Amino acid sequence: MTLSTEMRSITPPLDAKINHEFTNYSKKSSRHGHGQDVVDSNNIRQVAGCIPLDMQNHRVLLISSRKNKDAWVLPKGGWEQDETQEHAATRETWEEAGIKGTITRQLGVFEERTNKKRHLKAHHWIFEMRIDEVAKKFPEKKKRERRWFTFQEALVATQDHRYIQEALMQSSLNPVRAPPSPRDSFEDQQDDIESKPAVHAMSMVSATSPPTTVNTAPTTANTAPTTANTAPTSKDMKRKSIMRSLKSIFN
Repeated sequence: MTLSTEMRSITPPLDAKINHEFTNYSKKSSRHGHGQDVVDSNNIRQVAGCIPLDMQNHRVLLISSRKNKDAWVLPKGGWEQDETQEHAATRETWEEAGIKGTITRQLGVFEERTNKKRHLKAHHWIFEMRIDEVAKKFPEKKKRERRWFTFQEALVATQDHRYIQEALMQSSLNPVRAPPSPRDSFEDQQDDIESKPAVHAMSMVSATSPPTTVNTAPTTANTAPTTANTAPTSKDMKRKSIMRSLKSIFN
């Protein structure tokens, strides 16, 4: 087995560290052809690409396919023998989409299969990229179109490429996986506060405040006899008036 064949058979582990950063942001040159592409032991082509995200506006940038102008794909390409998968993903994202950015994490390795017989065609090493700059001029500017998509729009636009949809589902653009924004976190805290019972005012008294003095002196019972109300009622007065009238008659 030749050295070249050995190199083409090696697939670095998923968490392999990047050996060097991509800095060749040339506006004219781009690599083409599969002669130097890395393949695995089964001769399956290894591809590297990025999901370029604008998280501030919750969108992803997709590019048109060179084979089908109506199809939208991720910027990606062959991972070559003289570069790491991260380097290849960054390079392809620049060449095909004109994006300068920072890789934040690897989303996984996704299988691409043929449409009819479902034969394994390639392994795609997909990374999530935070966009730093969208350049106006880039190597494949005249060959591709670029467009922004929301998460749902991107799933519809890539419905013929299941591996892209699977990668999108793992990305931070997916609302289920996205980290909460500061506003979301604040609203969650508000909900938590509103769901708690109201605190009684007495419980807010400082623990260092002096205790209130309880009056323990016995209360003196009022033993003075109550004076009965002997004022005659109107009924009594009427009765007495009748008695006087009777006395005057019989006397």
